[in-house]
Amino acid sequence: MAESQSSAEYVGAAEAAVMHNLGVSAFRRGKVETALKFMSRACAHPEAPAIWHRNHAEMLDRCGFAEPAEAAARLALLRDHDYPAAWETLGTILVKRDRQAEARACYEKAVDLEPDFVEALNNLAVTLDRLGQSKAAATRYRQVLRLAPENQEIQLNFATLLGELGRYREGLEIAHKVLHRSPDSARAHSLATEFRRKLKRYIKSGKKKNTPAHCALSMSA
Repeated sequence: MAESQSSAEYVGAAEAAVMHNLGVSAFRRGKVETALKFMSRACAHPEAPAIWHRNHAEMLDRCGFAEPAEAAARLALLRDHDYPAAWETLGTILVKRDRQAEARACYEKAVDLEPDFVEALNNLAVTLDRLGQSKAAATRYRQVLRLAPENQEIQLNFATLLGELGRYREGLEIAHKVLHRSPDSARAHSLATEFRRKLKRYIKSGKKKNTPAHCALSMSA
């Protein structure tokens, strides 16, 4: 009896692994409903590993199923509390649920566990900016750009933040770097145009402030 039960459990685990792989493959091919069915069956196995639950969470999140996605991400962390990718996935889900402070804590945990986690660092910077912590966000952007200096999305996110901080010249330099590699980048063109306009306005304003007032002619004898 024990041997039969062990064999059944083994078959169940093997089938679950196949279901997981089929789910990932189906999702990549755009067969969303089929993918979710496979993943749900795979993750129902009592020994489903953290990565399965995390993959399930990402699929659910991309399909707009926020609550089940959060539950799946938390199941991944129950399996492995020190799994950086699961913390990052949970943070992304929480952002979409407008729980920015909780998301920030998730991204910070992911970065603590994996300091070179580019995606988590970028998302942390974006979230800090949304929370009004601009200086902390700028620090994180500089950190992530040291790891991914050619990542245009991160460069333009940082340039946008610099514009919000009034550092138009530095933001313009970044926009120009992006345009040097990607001349057709609409976002980079838009930022460059905006920063040039604001710099001109700033310079004109400064000249007006520094122009000495005209002295009235004396009418006295």
